[in-house]
Amino acid sequence: MEQLGLTDRYFKERYRKFSEVIQIDDNDALWPDVARHIARRNSTPSNPAKTIILIRWYSAMIPRPDGSYQSEPWDRHVLLGYGVRPEDLQ
Repeated sequence: MEQLGLTDRYFKERYRKFSEVIQIDDNDALWPDVARHIARRNSTPSNPAKTIILIRWYSAMIPRPDGSYQSEPWDRHVLLGYGVRPEDLQ
């Protein structure tokens, strides 16, 4: 991020922050809107999206005595499964 210009950094940082904040359970009312947006961005007339699944991947970081961290195996939690309707793609 430090190597980017101010404009590029602004736009990329904004989306990085959004991807962190949207995963918080208190923001679950926004998940269907995010799923519709993803469906529109990833659909074509010949291959429309049918289902969007929002998944949170996470791994606990365990501190070691030497100050480094050991990563636990990755786990996942399904936030939302959304069945895309034709009107969502307009």
